[in-house]
Amino acid sequence: MSKRTHIGGAWALFAFFSATIIITYAAGRIDRLLSDTFTYELRAKSHLEMLVIRENFEQIIHEKMLALRELAVFLGENPFATQKDFSLRVQNIRELDDMVINVAAAPDLVVRLIHPLEPNIGAFGLNYRTNEAQYPGIERMLSVGTELMAGPVDLVQGGQGVILRAPVYWPAPDAVTEGEVNESTRRLWGIVSLVLDYQEFLVESGIREAEERYDMLIRPADAQPTNDALLFTYGDETLRDVDTVKLEFDFFFEEWVLEARTKGGWPKVAPDQWQKRAMIAIAGLMLLGTLLYVLQVSERRKRAEALLSSGIEALNDGFVMFDAQDRLLLSNSKYKEMYDLPNELLRRGTPFEVLLRSGVNSKQFPVGRFDEAEWIERRLAVHRQSHTLETEQHLADGRVIKASDRPLADGSYVGLRVDVTELSHAKDAAEAASKAKTNFMGVLSHELRTPLTVIMGVAQLSRNARMLSASKALLKGYEAGDISPSEAKRLLDQMYDQLSDLMNRLVQSGDHLLHLINEILDVAKIESGSLVIEPTHCAVQDIVDPVIEQLNTLSSKKGLAFDVIQEADVVFADKFRARQILFNLIGNAIKFTDTGFVRLVVKPVGDVVKFEVHDSGAGIAEAELQSIFEVFYQVDSSATRRAGGTGMGLAISRSLAEMQGGDLSVSSVVGQGSCFTLTLPISADPNAGKPAAKVG
Repeated sequence: MSKRTHIGGAWALFAFFSATIIITYAAGRIDRLLSDTFTYELRAKSHLEMLVIRENFEQIIHEKMLALRELAVFLGENPFATQKDFSLRVQNIRELDDMVINVAAAPDLVVRLIHPLEPNIGAFGLNYRTNEAQYPGIERMLSVGTELMAGPVDLVQGGQGVILRAPVYWPAPDAVTEGEVNESTRRLWGIVSLVLDYQEFLVESGIREAEERYDMLIRPADAQPTNDALLFTYGDETLRDVDTVKLEFDFFFEEWVLEARTKGGWPKVAPDQWQKRAMIAIAGLMLLGTLLYVLQVSERRKRAEALLSSGIEALNDGFVMFDAQDRLLLSNSKYKEMYDLPNELLRRGTPFEVLLRSGVNSKQFPVGRFDEAEWIERRLAVHRQSHTLETEQHLADGRVIKASDRPLADGSYVGLRVDVTELSHAKDAAEAASKAKTNFMGVLSHELRTPLTVIMGVAQLSRNARMLSASKALLKGYEAGDISPSEAKRLLDQMYDQLSDLMNRLVQSGDHLLHLINEILDVAKIESGSLVIEPTHCAVQDIVDPVIEQLNTLSSKKGLAFDVIQEADVVFADKFRARQILFNLIGNAIKFTDTGFVRLVVKPVGDVVKFEVHDSGAGIAEAELQSIFEVFYQVDSSATRRAGGTGMGLAISRSLAEMQGGDLSVSSVVGQGSCFTLTLPISADPNAGKPAAKVG
């Protein structure tokens, strides 16, 4: 075995072991990524389900509290209302439904008015002052002076309920006489209560269904166990000190927290983790096997090539040799194939000029702006140069041939012809990809850096809240001891306003950053085919109205006319993804239109619904109309461009449209505006919900 062969074998062994280490490391990273992805998706799913429960919970309580306030106002204005008046008023409040067991009013804390009366007669005459279970909650409500919620409470008339209570005030008699009614002159009339069926409340809010899959706790935000008679509490108290998904409730009367985790705790690994590990291991072994096979083939090829004495015909490139008089000496079949030359011309002694004229006559060589005779003369002049020559020949059929000619000592020369068409195209594509990558990285770094800079700046300011002007003034006055309560309150309000403004900027930047990350995640899901579309028959209004409501303010700020013409009723689509597309199209129209209008036209055309977004902006050049749907592409990709964005929105929108059985197209006139047209089917499309082609 030769020294060269021995070195080649050692290199192959080194390459194999290196690949083994790399593949093992990659498999570990993939396993960790799959585990992290499972945990993230599980927590995200839990968070979304808890959001639904929180929204249902808040909606029920807000509606019922609104009805309770209405009754409190009625009783404050009619303190001597009869049972008939009370029942009639209750029946006219639309927020009350079958979940409500009863509504009761207790002047001087004794239940005297109740509706419906008959099924709740057991609660009539209840004196809250003597009710040890409920009176502490009423005392607390009266002390804070606002509505409160308690439960679950064992009801006097039987069963369990959730009780919403509100104080009722009426003017003192002397104040009514003098015509001066204010906070200092009113007095307590009593309370009004609204009792909800506890079990029905759990069902309607979604808690009952969710508790089959989750351990949940709804508690006050102070993190201390609270007496059931004082506040509403639900769930497992042991969740306070463990890792859970946490959501805060938006109630004016009390701060609550919803905590949840999967039943019995968060799973450590995905149920199919070992199956995935097995697949990763199989894939790694297949890669190693393939590499081993490739290395063996490579070694055999090297040995075979070392034994070959005549490798001209085995070359994968064209080979040709001419004598000192430019007459053909030798060529291989690849050379003939490249130039599609007839066999009779490839005989020994054929002049190079004859081969050249044959290529011109067969239109193999484009002569460009020259006539054929002039082009041949110029080509022969280059060919007769005695030094080494490297040229690229662009043939009429689009192929690119790299020609390398080397002179020999006797005046003859050899030539190698390599088809570099794919390499040339790959080079062009690589240059374009490199440019797109550079542009995108510049855009992305700018887009991410902007909200991050704001977030970091606000965080720095918030961390040094003492340096705010109002904080300094308040501290200075306090240390001097000469600040009045009114001045202190004014400075506190000013300080709170400054902090609130900082937090608003922080939230806006966070929302912007979240939007950018969601776009990147959508692109990744579309690329991997994991994005799920769930089209259903839905009202067009449910898609269009939220978009108009959120973007109308943005168009108004720019002084643009925002018109909506809605003529369609129903569409078969995923309404959330359809909204996402419209948000992107209308948002872009507003973003790139400085004056004039933005118009949305929705109309049925045949078996589809067309959503046309018109604008009076600068328009898009015809050469750019298809490129704008490529991922990361922007007509203006400089970091200092007039409008922001990563260039992913339109690519994502087209993919989402195609996944719903629709399409997204554009027409534009430079200087006059653009029109983006989204089409979605009216009825079920068998292709809806299938993965779209990769974005870009």
